[in-house]
Amino acid sequence: MKQPTTNKYEAQIEQWTDLVWHIVNKIKGRLPFSVSEEELYAAGMFGLMRAARSYDETQGAQFKTYAYHRVRGAILDDLRRMDFLPRSMRDKAKATGEDAPAIVALPTDEDGHIGLGAAEANDSVEQDEMMVNMHAAIDKLPEKMKLVMSMYYRDNMKMCEIGARLNITESRVSQIHTNAVSRLRRMLNPSDA
Repeated sequence: MKQPTTNKYEAQIEQWTDLVWHIVNKIKGRLPFSVSEEELYAAGMFGLMRAARSYDETQGAQFKTYAYHRVRGAILDDLRRMDFLPRSMRDKAKATGEDAPAIVALPTDEDGHIGLGAAEANDSVEQDEMMVNMHAAIDKLPEKMKLVMSMYYRDNMKMCEIGARLNITESRVSQIHTNAVSRLRRMLNPSDA
């Protein structure tokens, strides 16, 4: 099997990580606090890798310009994938000048009273079941992916710290993380694949 050749932009990927952080910081300001900066960075690095592989100098654009649009697009695509609201609902709210709803429906208890307490019992059971499934899926990942996921989520290490510990670049950690998340999504939601 022939190994793919690495172009000069792939070889210099570390040089462009500041561009990814710049885009992440521009987008992050318009998002809720629940959106992880590291997740945005991982998506951006994925876009940067794809930009480096597909860039064609003969088209006339500078690599920085081309990469900017690919990185931004990858981050926005990832945000759309994580969004629970259908795009049509967001478009409808925007057209009427309203904010898109934060939640689709409020939970109610057995007496019909609105409140979050009504959902807590079901949520904790569902969350426990989801965590069991998640841990089982993580155990099926290749060893390096399993290690990165464990260090990132269990040990709360940053990608740069994981890279230093494993003696790999931060962008490689990001790539492994992105691939692991993608595999986990396919394992846990086979109908989405």
